[in-house]
Amino acid sequence: MKPRHTETKVIHGNPHLREEIHDPYHIRGKHHEPTRCSGCGAVYQKGRWQWLAETPEVAREAHCPACQRIQDKYPAGEIIISGAFATGHADELMRLIRNTEEAEKREHPLHRVMGIRHEADVITVSTTDIHLPRRIGHALENAWGGQLTTHYDEEGWFARVTWQRE
Repeated sequence: MKPRHTETKVIHGNPHLREEIHDPYHIRGKHHEPTRCSGCGAVYQKGRWQWLAETPEVAREAHCPACQRIQDKYPAGEIIISGAFATGHADELMRLIRNTEEAEKREHPLHRVMGIRHEADVITVSTTDIHLPRRIGHALENAWGGQLTTHYDEEGWFARVTWQRE
């Protein structure tokens, strides 16, 4: 009788265990509802931060994660815009960046631009979340072409998007 050979797949580690993505500004518990951000006026209600037409009577105040990041000067993302096009069209680029931020911020109060730095032919935009840089990058690419690259550092909860056009 021939010996039976069976293949077994060796799985290293626990296949059911997923690494937790660590956002240092994400609280583990929930805020009491409603909680109003003392920095921007967003309200934590129904499990998320949102803009409300009428602010309910609030028993508690706290900083939302975006305001806390701005206060700490600790961005979650950045977009680096470079090339000769950036130098010659800085005003147009700024309008597109601000319009994209406003559209995103209407739905997501925590998605904001923290700051914009101009250095020679490079513009660096820092943001309070990891999604806004990608959205700005795609808006730039759709408007003017160029080369767009995106890098997410999940362990550090950071996104870096670069857009370049000569």
